[in-house]
Amino acid sequence: MGIENSQRSRPATLSSNESESVLSERHPVSMDRYALLQEKVIAFLSAPESYGLEASVERMETPQFLFFMAGEFCYKLLRRNALGRNEPFSLDERHSLAAKEVLLGRNYAPELYLDLIPVRQRGTMLTMQVPTAEQQSRVADTISHGDESAIVDWVIVMRRYDFSKRYDHLAELYQPNFAECRDLARLVTPGHTIDTPARHVHSWLDLMDEMFDDLEPVVRKLGIKSKKNTLRACFNRAQDQLDRTRAAIQRRADRGLFGQIHGNLRLRNVVKLSDGLRMVNPKVNGSKSVMRDHIGDPFYDLATLIGELWSRGFTRQANWVFSHYCNRLFDSHALEGLQVLDLYIFLQALADAKNIKATLNARAATGQTMPSGLFQGGTEETVLQGHIKTARDSLLQDETRLIAISGGSQTDRSNLARLLAPTTGRMPGALYLSAEQECLALYEVERVEDLPQSSSRNSVWELVYRRMADKARHALAAGYSVILEGAFDTPMLRQQLSDLAEETGMENSLIALSLFSCSKEDLRRREALSAFLPHPMKPQGHSVITPAAMVSHTDLQSLQEVSLGHRDAVHWIELDASKPVSEQLSLVQHHINAAWTPIARETLH
Repeated sequence: MGIENSQRSRPATLSSNESESVLSERHPVSMDRYALLQEKVIAFLSAPESYGLEASVERMETPQFLFFMAGEFCYKLLRRNALGRNEPFSLDERHSLAAKEVLLGRNYAPELYLDLIPVRQRGTMLTMQVPTAEQQSRVADTISHGDESAIVDWVIVMRRYDFSKRYDHLAELYQPNFAECRDLARLVTPGHTIDTPARHVHSWLDLMDEMFDDLEPVVRKLGIKSKKNTLRACFNRAQDQLDRTRAAIQRRADRGLFGQIHGNLRLRNVVKLSDGLRMVNPKVNGSKSVMRDHIGDPFYDLATLIGELWSRGFTRQANWVFSHYCNRLFDSHALEGLQVLDLYIFLQALADAKNIKATLNARAATGQTMPSGLFQGGTEETVLQGHIKTARDSLLQDETRLIAISGGSQTDRSNLARLLAPTTGRMPGALYLSAEQECLALYEVERVEDLPQSSSRNSVWELVYRRMADKARHALAAGYSVILEGAFDTPMLRQQLSDLAEETGMENSLIALSLFSCSKEDLRRREALSAFLPHPMKPQGHSVITPAAMVSHTDLQSLQEVSLGHRDAVHWIELDASKPVSEQLSLVQHHINAAWTPIARETLH
């Protein structure tokens, strides 16, 4: 019997035909009975004999769940009294939430989620139907529920996986690199067309309102403790932003940009298997406004992932996930979601802070032990403050910049862009758009080697740069800085860049970087020649620095600005690509912000 049938033919629970919620209203004292009953279930699941095994059962806890690792399987039990929750989950609620998780889990990790089975009571004994040996070699198999004894709880059966391969553990061992952040970004769905978008967006906006209602008391308490008003001010600003962006959220749903989301895309719920990453523990909480079929805004999942990376101090990785996801979006209009990205980050960061604070309070009141892994990467206070800081940072504005990187090889450009983007603009840094990645997304392939021969046509690359410009417009309009990385090797492409800057009001702050490689002898000749050239004319708003004027405050061998006004509307800053990328980065940051101190050339002994 599969999960669907088990929901339809579930027999009466306990020794009565009445649910826990009904009995609790009539007999409040009986609630202790149900709490003790789950303790009995926990003891049953902790015993090897319950699974016909001799080896001990490993146990792991989270605020909402208990995991029992026995043999080849993992048994997941929803706590009746989840830590930090005021009201207990009834048996019917636990069954409904567990059933939803199995159905959703099979979408994200079909080889891990097997079935939902009941724990039954026969007299004073508890029993359950464990998976058979044959089911160990099959994926998403079903388990027979033939017994009709009274059901006292429900357990999710998963194929056992290595908990040390959870991404929160891996991230603490080594910070994810650029390619690994691309794999994380691929976990976020790009969205798809849905039926009755008005119904789904109404449910989604109800969920946002509910989150604000639930978080307001937490903000008040945290604000009193910290004796600061900044968090409360951010909360008020976020509420105002939701009111302003309701129409934008509605448009996203109408355009088919909503889709099924995970809702709980945190590092601890990402598992590394031999053939890639999988997501477990989709969001199926007991909120009043349950998303219809878990349809929502994919930028909510993106915000969850970005916010957790940021709170852990992985600011560079947060930017890379952000940029990878936006690069692979086929529909440029999907980037209108950037208007609400900071709102989602704020809500998720505060929700994490609320859960941690509530769990700490519950532990202090009841003496319960803290679930392992909850404070992975720091102490209780540092993790809590990390989430609060993330909530504040998400709404902070910064000067918006448009930066183009041209010349050199694609590797040289990418190395500079991926280091410059996290330090530019508002959280999580500038949106880094790569022409190569845009071309891969256009053809829906993963590697340059897989591109068809037709991809080398000029018309294709003209389309690639137009798509980059469209995405840049949406990002700049939402207040995010943008870094465009590409060849820009034709007058048309350079003119397109100039037009983009003018249309977005960035013509006076466009920073165009051109990488070049040459020997010191060639560079000295360029310096000597520049002394005999007339000072170039410069358009209003563009800063042109001649090589002679730069000698006094920057490294002439690393940074030159050359006026191309007679040929090009954009003025390019030349960077020596043979220099270390860290030195290039420091010099560019000094050009963007004069208060930035470039790294010294000398070596101190």
